Amino acid sequence: MNTVPDTPGVNHRMPRATGLRPGIAHRSGDVTAFTAEEAGVLAERHGLATVLDLRSAPEVERYGPPRGFLAHGVRWLRVPLTGYPRDTIAARRPDVADRARYLHGILTDSVPGSWTRLFRALAQVADRPFLITCHFGKDRTGVVTAALLSLAGASAREIAADYAAGTADLLAAADRFRDKWLRRGHTREDYLSRLRTSPVTMERWLAEVDARYGGIGPALAGVGVAGGDMARVRDLLSVPAHPGAPDSEAPPDSDAPPGPVPAGPAVSRGPVPTDSAVPPGPVQADSDQADSVQAGPVLPSRSSVRSAAADRGAATPGGSGDPAAPGGTEKALR
Repeated sequence: MNTVPDTPGVNHRMPRATGLRPGIAHRSGDVTAFTAEEAGVLAERHGLATVLDLRSAPEVERYGPPRGFLAHGVRWLRVPLTGYPRDTIAARRPDVADRARYLHGILTDSVPGSWTRLFRALAQVADRPFLITCHFGKDRTGVVTAALLSLAGASAREIAADYAAGTADLLAAADRFRDKWLRRGHTREDYLSRLRTSPVTMERWLAEVDARYGGIGPALAGVGVAGGDMARVRDLLSVPAHPGAPDSEAPPDSDAPPGPVPAGPAVSRGPVPTDSAVPPGPVQADSDQADSVQAGPVLPSRSSVRSAAADRGAATPGGSGDPAAPGGTEKALR
C-alpha cells in the first residue's frame, strides 16, 4: 500500500477504498521515525501538507516532534485523543472482544471536545493531503481512519483490511518500542501479540457502532462532532459524483492502482447531522488541553510556511522552537 520507496517511517500507508479520493489521506505510527528525506518525498512529490498528531502531551515530550516533516514546512497540528480507558487491554494478550472495547473507548471516552476539535481541524485542512498519526498508528489512528473511510463510503471489509495492513510493518519495527514493553513488564512475545491488527477486531467494532448508533455519522455526532464539519470532511474526502469535475484530480503520484480488497457491503455511515450550515470556525485552544492547537482558517502553501518560519525567528513568542508550547500553533524547525 505504500507508494514511497523503502516503506518510510513506521506503519505508513495511503488508505485506498471505495469512495475515497486517491492520495488525500495518509496514516502512520511514530511520526518521529520519518527521516527528512522520506518526509521530503511525501511533502514535495505527494503534496503532503499537514500532520494531524493524535499523541498526548507526555508522548510528544517523551518521543519528540515530527522533525523530518517540520524541516520541509509541513504543518503540524496537535489534536490529541486521550483520556479513554486502557484497562480493557490490560491483559498481556488481549482477545478480539477486549480490543474492540478498547477501540470503542477511544471513540466514546476520550477527553470531551477531542473529536470536536479533530473534525474542526480536518474540515479546514482535508482539501490537501494530510497524515493522521499516533504512537503505533493502529488504534487511535485506526479509529479515526475507519471513521473517515466510512464517511467516504467505504465498506466494512475495506476498512478492516486497511486496519489489518499494518501488522507486518509493526512487527518489523517492534524493537523500536522496546521501552514500552519493558515499562509494562511484558515480554517481547507478549508485545508482538499486541502489535498485531486483525481485521476481525475492526469488523466487530464497526458492527457494534452500527448496532448502537446506526452508523459512524450518529456516533460522531454523539461525541460532539458538528454536522457542518462532518459534512465538509465527507465532501473533501469523497470522489466527486461527476468524475470529470475539476476537483476529481488526484494529488501528485496517487495513480497507483487500488488494492485487491473487494468492496463488499457498505458500512453504515448513518445520517450526517446538519446542525450547522455555517462554515467551520477556527480550532480553539482549550485551557484544559494545552496540547490542542488553532488550525487557522487558511492553509498556506509549503513555501509560505517556510518563508513565514524564517521571518518569525526570534520575534515569535516562545521562539525557542518548542513545538509543544501550550496554546501554540504549528512551528517549523529553525
